[in-house]
Amino acid sequence: MHPTTVSFATLLFTLILFPSLSSANLDSGKNAVRVPLKRSWPVTHGSSGSGDNPTPGLVNARSLRAHLKWTDKKYRSTFTAYQSNTGSSHPLAPPSVPPRRSREAERKRRASLEEYSNLPGFARESVAARSSSVPGAISLAEENGDMWIGAISVGSPPQNFTVVFDTGSSDILLPSASCNSTCDGHNRYDPSQSTTSVNLNQTFSLTYGDGSTAVGELYSDDVLIGGYEAVNQTLGAALTYSANFQAPTFNTDGLLGLGFPQISVYGQPPVFQTLISDGAVPESLFGITLSSVSGKSELMIGATDTEMYNQSSMVYVSVSLAAYWQIRMDGLTRPGLNNSGDVVIANTTSYAEAIIDTGTTLIVTSDDNAQKYYADVPGAELVPSLGSGVWSVPCDSIGSILPSITFGGQAFAVSSSTFNLGQVSDNSTNCVAGLAGGGSDYYIIGDVFLQNVYTVFDVGNSRVGFAKLA
Repeated sequence: MHPTTVSFATLLFTLILFPSLSSANLDSGKNAVRVPLKRSWPVTHGSSGSGDNPTPGLVNARSLRAHLKWTDKKYRSTFTAYQSNTGSSHPLAPPSVPPRRSREAERKRRASLEEYSNLPGFARESVAARSSSVPGAISLAEENGDMWIGAISVGSPPQNFTVVFDTGSSDILLPSASCNSTCDGHNRYDPSQSTTSVNLNQTFSLTYGDGSTAVGELYSDDVLIGGYEAVNQTLGAALTYSANFQAPTFNTDGLLGLGFPQISVYGQPPVFQTLISDGAVPESLFGITLSSVSGKSELMIGATDTEMYNQSSMVYVSVSLAAYWQIRMDGLTRPGLNNSGDVVIANTTSYAEAIIDTGTTLIVTSDDNAQKYYADVPGAELVPSLGSGVWSVPCDSIGSILPSITFGGQAFAVSSSTFNLGQVSDNSTNCVAGLAGGGSDYYIIGDVFLQNVYTVFDVGNSRVGFAKLA
């Protein structure tokens, strides 16, 4: 299929998979695709009700801990990938070089590679090894604490998968048909059943901070996302999944990164850049809406969904460095207590950099910034049992310390329903707050904030747009 042409078979497949597309209201009638995103099951947001004082549920401690570890590992891996791809360290990366693997971790990695090295087509030489009625809109679902999932297909004939759409990474990872029991519970990619699959004769090895390793092979194949086809897209087929990706902890099949090529662990163009190169999309941008309300989350490819946001409120901020979706943040404040002035955590003179990341739940910053945020809040305390840098505050006062984040001169408020992640434990009067320390001086802006805005990721103009929801 030519990348700029949508065949009847492709369109029929798209409408069967996403029936809402037949009546989709697309921006200015453009040939864009709405990809529905859904929450499969919320694990960190247990709140019920709406407004400024929803009834808090119970936070899923295990999933929150796992998610924070995953976030840390993801950034370690992509910082390393940036250095490998560009020859220099990313400006936001920690000043020290990535630590060498322990002898035990290295033994496990070599054992994993040795175990699978005799499989047909598995090449020992690896250049991808790293330490850790129209087409256009995809529905999203939440997985494992605001990890938003949707459907794609790969190959000819198409093999269907669910993936996390992650703007904080840049690669496609799927379980291979040859994967061992670690991939049980997932749909598996079988290259032998695809007439468009090509084995690139390269392997990848992803090593995580806990010593676990995922190894696999690199292929190129056609990837169908919301009706658009990325031809000869590089993807990774895992022969073993680490604990982070195993069911039931990770119920989605795999990952699809929407970042820039500079942080590709495979060192290859991400899927959206392939669509642009192929001339497949009407505009070189995509828009995302995230919501805890079923059916309200979507990824719009090639345009924005103007029904979702207040167009007059849209502001754009240039990407500081094309790698992550990294932009300048004008400010982060919260109301002061007892009629005092706002508490200012960041402003235009602090040169705060922010990474906009749909694959991260919380707003994550340094321990010092988090300490400043909660310093005068009665009853606020660190909860190390829930993960590094996690804070809780009394549930009955969490609605009075909600953050406001300013981009492009426009302030956007965070709601209590997204900032309150739920009670610390049964019968606790404290709730987990959506801003955490444990990071660096820059800010990772996750779904605690993104559920309150419409976000545009403009690849062609290298900028991010935010607008208030309709």
